[in-house]
Order: sequence, then C-alpha cells, then structure tokens
Amino acid sequence: MNIKELIESGSLELYVMGSLPPEETKEIDELRLAHKELNEEILKIEDAMIAYADTHAVKPKEELKEKIAGKLNFSVNLDLDQERVSSILIQMPGIYRFAAAASVALILTFAVTTFYYASKYHDASSQLVAMQSEKTQLANQVKFVTTESERIKGELAIASDPTKKMVALKGVNIAPNANAVVYWDKESGKTYLKIGAMPQITSDQQFQLWAMVKGKPVDLGVINKDGSTFIEMKDVQNAEAFAITLEPLGGKPVPDMDKLCVIGNV
Repeated sequence: MNIKELIESGSLELYVMGSLPPEETKEIDELRLAHKELNEEILKIEDAMIAYADTHAVKPKEELKEKIAGKLNFSVNLDLDQERVSSILIQMPGIYRFAAAASVALILTFAVTTFYYASKYHDASSQLVAMQSEKTQLANQVKFVTTESERIKGELAIASDPTKKMVALKGVNIAPNANAVVYWDKESGKTYLKIGAMPQITSDQQFQLWAMVKGKPVDLGVINKDGSTFIEMKDVQNAEAFAITLEPLGGKPVPDMDKLCVIGNV
C-alpha cells in the first residue's frame, strides 16, 4: 500500500485513536518518520480531534474534582478536606507552604482536565469509527451498484444489437414450462445465452447448450452453477437450432435427447 492509499484507507484515524493492532501501529510509526506527507496528515487528524473536543467542551461540575481525586493513587493519602489541608499547609515553612498549595491545585486541575478531555476524545473516537464504518459500507454499495449497472448495460447492448439474432427456446419433454433465449451473431458465430425459468437440478447435474449444425448436435458448453443468467457460450457457425439438455456434471460430448429441456429453431 502506497502513502496515498494509506491516507485514504481510514487507518490513520484509527492510528491516532490507538485502535490499530500493535504491528500496524509500529508500521505507521516508522512510515511517518520517512514520509513528511504522511506525518503532516497524522498531525492534521490529531488537530481535528482536539478542535472537535474544544468545540463541544462542557465545563465539568465542581463535585467532579472530589470524585477524581478520590480515585487518584498517590504514595500517601490525599485528603481533600479543606480544614485538614489548611492545617497541614500552615505548619509548613512559607516557601514550602506556597509550593504545596500550588501543587495540590495543579494536580486537581490537571486531573479534571485530563478526565474531561479523555471522555471527549473517546466520544469523538467512537464517532469517527462509526463514520469510517458507514463510509466503507457506502463504498461497497456504490461498487456493487456500479458493477450491476455495467453488467446490465453489457447485456442490453448484446440484446439490442441488430447483428445478433434472437432465438427463443421453449420447454419440452421433462421441462414444459422452461424457457431461455439465445443471441447469436451469424457472421462471427458469437453466442450468448439468457437463462429463464429452468427446472431444479441436483448437485451432480448440469445444463448443457447445443447447436444443431447440418442435423448434428455441436457442444456449446455447460452452464455454470454460479447463478449467472446471461452467459457467453462457445462460438458456432451455420447453426440451425439451439437446445439445452440436462446432463451429468461436466457435460457430455453427445446430448441425451431424453433429457431435452428447451429447444428453438433459428
């Protein structure tokens, strides 16, 4: 994956959020040192997350200080009772008393700020992950629609080509309600099959298309079981009719006319 693909993949957002596996995180750590463009993109993402948190900032409640302070793990007990703290501070020399008071205030301020921004960062990270998931789903849907559109356009182009003769195949024998259509180019021999209603078959059976040439059947190939309904078959010249038979899996060199499903004259 080149640097541009990496930037567009959405992995950098997960990297900044710390959600990538260790090996992928290490790889990006190394790449950003060697590629200025990649490092600048990562810095932009970090700035965007910080800006998002600032925009949605809400002043924390005063009681949050005590809640956080109660969870801090210091080597000595941090007592937030105002009278006891004041008593301890008064007993200290002036310069130490000032430093201690400033330290307590700084610790509480830092703890509240850290807790607040960590919460906002988590919310922003969750939203980014959800957005990335939606982006991936949308990309897959667009890809599917594009593929289907190209397939349909291709089929319509063949079906509407005046150089191709449309031969309707109607059900007989074992499949009276079956039907299919062959689009055949008499000059080039190009043959396309449009599958319609066909009978159910077992896993060891397969349909096979034939062309009648001078009264003899010519194999045009078996019909794959991949669900395709519009298939390009083998080329054939001088066809007089087309037919589909039900054969063992893989087809046969000669059709079993007792298993004839559909047939149509050119």
